[in-house]
Amino acid sequence: MLSVLYVDDEPGLLEIGKIFLERGGNLKVDIVSSPLQALSLIAEFTYDCVISDYQMPGMDGLELLKKVRETWRPLPFILFTGKGREEVVIEALNNGADFYLQKGGEPRSQFAELEHKVRLAAERRQVSAELRNSERMLTDLIDFLPDPTFAIDLDGKVIAWNRAVEEMTGINKKEVLGCGDLIYSVHLFGEKGPLLIDHVLREFPDAAKLYPYIAHEGDKFIAERFVPNLNGGAGAYLWLVASPIYNSEGDVIGAIESIRDITSRKRAEEELRAAFEQLAATEEELRQQYQDLAQSEKQIRDSERRLNDIISFLPDATFAIDQDGIVIAWNHAMEEMTGVSRAEMLGTGDFSYAVPIWGIRRPMLIDAVLRGDPSVEAQYKSLTKKGNKFFSEVELPHFYGGKGGYFWFTATPLYNSEGEVIGAIESIRDVTEHKREQDELRAAYEQIAATEEELRQQYKDLAWGEARIREDERFINDVFSSIQDGITVLDTDLCILKTNQAMDGLSHDNVSILGKRCYEVYHKAATPCADCPALHTLRTGHPSHKIIKGRGEGEKSGQLDVYTYPLYDSVAGKMTGVIEYVRGITERTRSEPDISVEEKPGSSR
Repeated sequence: MLSVLYVDDEPGLLEIGKIFLERGGNLKVDIVSSPLQALSLIAEFTYDCVISDYQMPGMDGLELLKKVRETWRPLPFILFTGKGREEVVIEALNNGADFYLQKGGEPRSQFAELEHKVRLAAERRQVSAELRNSERMLTDLIDFLPDPTFAIDLDGKVIAWNRAVEEMTGINKKEVLGCGDLIYSVHLFGEKGPLLIDHVLREFPDAAKLYPYIAHEGDKFIAERFVPNLNGGAGAYLWLVASPIYNSEGDVIGAIESIRDITSRKRAEEELRAAFEQLAATEEELRQQYQDLAQSEKQIRDSERRLNDIISFLPDATFAIDQDGIVIAWNHAMEEMTGVSRAEMLGTGDFSYAVPIWGIRRPMLIDAVLRGDPSVEAQYKSLTKKGNKFFSEVELPHFYGGKGGYFWFTATPLYNSEGEVIGAIESIRDVTEHKREQDELRAAYEQIAATEEELRQQYKDLAWGEARIREDERFINDVFSSIQDGITVLDTDLCILKTNQAMDGLSHDNVSILGKRCYEVYHKAATPCADCPALHTLRTGHPSHKIIKGRGEGEKSGQLDVYTYPLYDSVAGKMTGVIEYVRGITERTRSEPDISVEEKPGSSR
């Protein structure tokens, strides 16, 4: 039900308007006879819309509109008046009125139209707020990427320019967003011309000249390029990946490109080759070390070639919490690192996320970001701050069966569309092998201490380069993961709102099913199943669980483990649908009977 404030200096019309507007049961109307009373109520209570007369003593409707826009900018405002002069209409719309409606005519139809305008204005406000939140979340996600990343639309205008590319170029996003004419190529590489991102949208013949190595997998391009003007004129080797951006209809609406500096790796490779030739004349042990390094380099090169066609960048082990410390995200890489499933963690609080990492409930780096507590920061010996982002390297002695491990932690706040902190996100990268390789290299350097100084320095540089290459390989392997289980979002009528790629593979073959009822699509039925877990969740508001048999052919006909969870509108405080989680368990259930389990209130998975 929408809350409406109606202000008019005619008491009789106020009472009639309140009766007609509340008759349909969709609106709750408060009435006042002066703009000053209206401003007082707006400051004290929350309204979905304001209806105002134009001509009133003390302050007219346009003055009230201006004051509302100064303080409560998004609040919908409808001018409802007997004055129909064209200049009043124009001034009202220019000052942000959502609608202008002239009094007069048959009351029933007039107030029905006014009620329709109220609902339409409120819906516009809600859609606008949701769109701003969605766009801000996408911007935050791109900003959180560690590699320099930018995106353009079909006209070649920059629509995204993340923090990493700001640091790389020294160009703030405010200076480049909305700019076209290949301006991004000048900021990145010092000269104007098409880049890999342009090749994604429209092929240009000189691509091979700019990129000595370029690969094409599906709609994605991967390339390597040396840029001489970077790093203060010393030049840099860059690894670039570009792919199209699609809208919800599957149409290409732009392209995105990510850049990684691999200069250290390339130079380390060159130094390794030169140093290995010199080491060949030294003692047998040193030659063996050279051969081991060469073999490691070959294995890493083979691994990199196999992964050159990766179709997307995947994050490190990552989780997020809201302002109350409740876990709101726990990704697949986090599940693999800790052995704790997302179902077990989502919705839990009281530092539960620290238990799989530290073995106890305690504040983590994510809490230092969210609350700014110096006592939490003091627990991290190697803490580094960069703006609102925190970094720290930590040894966890209890990991790997008591052998211990080293991990790189990164945490940063999450913001809503208004720029307010609504939570925080933390990523964890395992750098144990990197640390141990450093120890091994130090031991090797001590053995070479008896040799000439130049050879010792060369070997140290080679070992450092090999460690960096190994770290790059681990990072690529860590992010190479994806969600494997099917997810469907249903509304309260069991209509399909959204499915993921895994669900598409389980349920249908490239046929649009959005807006159709789930039982029509998945079960070819005219009515819901009697024991439908989604229907049970809608009726009870509790999670439900059912193991069913798929209705498709081949892999789709096997056993499916189906969980359903209520989907709530956190603003309205009501259930708006169901989230259905589906996993193929054919192999696990071959020897088990079909079972159905209803989740009890308060239970978590």
